[in-house]
Amino acid sequence: MTRTKTRRLAIALLTCGPALLPTPVSADTTGTIGVSLTVTSACAVNGAAAVQSDAGRVAQVAFPDQPGLFGDTDGEAVATGASGALSVLCSPGVTPALTIGAGAHDVGGRRRMAYNGSSVAYRLFADAARTSEIAINQRLTLPVATSAATLVPIYARVNSNGSILAAGTYTDTVQVLLSW
Repeated sequence: MTRTKTRRLAIALLTCGPALLPTPVSADTTGTIGVSLTVTSACAVNGAAAVQSDAGRVAQVAFPDQPGLFGDTDGEAVATGASGALSVLCSPGVTPALTIGAGAHDVGGRRRMAYNGSSVAYRLFADAARTSEIAINQRLTLPVATSAATLVPIYARVNSNGSILAAGTYTDTVQVLLSW
């Protein structure tokens, strides 16, 4: 090939070459992304933001101060971190139960508060009239859960029963178990 012909061929390829190449074909492909979440039943106590295996102290009964000899003195459990009754919030449709267990100082099937070797019996109740006593390890079945928390009021009564008690702060710790 002559030099002129080569130059003409190069110019023709540069000018027309792109038009001679195959045109890319455009296409769309669709697909999906699967998204899932399995939710299991759960319960939370006193407005907790998550389920806890150990909720710690969920309520406190603080009887008013008394002299060493006193008659019936009433108290009520106040939820820890709140100003009202213990509350339980569960997945809708769940039937929770709260078992009120033994205290640290129970004697003969009676709950007792203790201080420095002395003790005084007390009782827990499910009603404000204090007629429905909560026995040790009694299971309280709560209503079927909705999207609202269930309040669980617990009432208490103590009496020195004619005995004079040593001055001090008498305490006990009662175990509770929430199941669903």
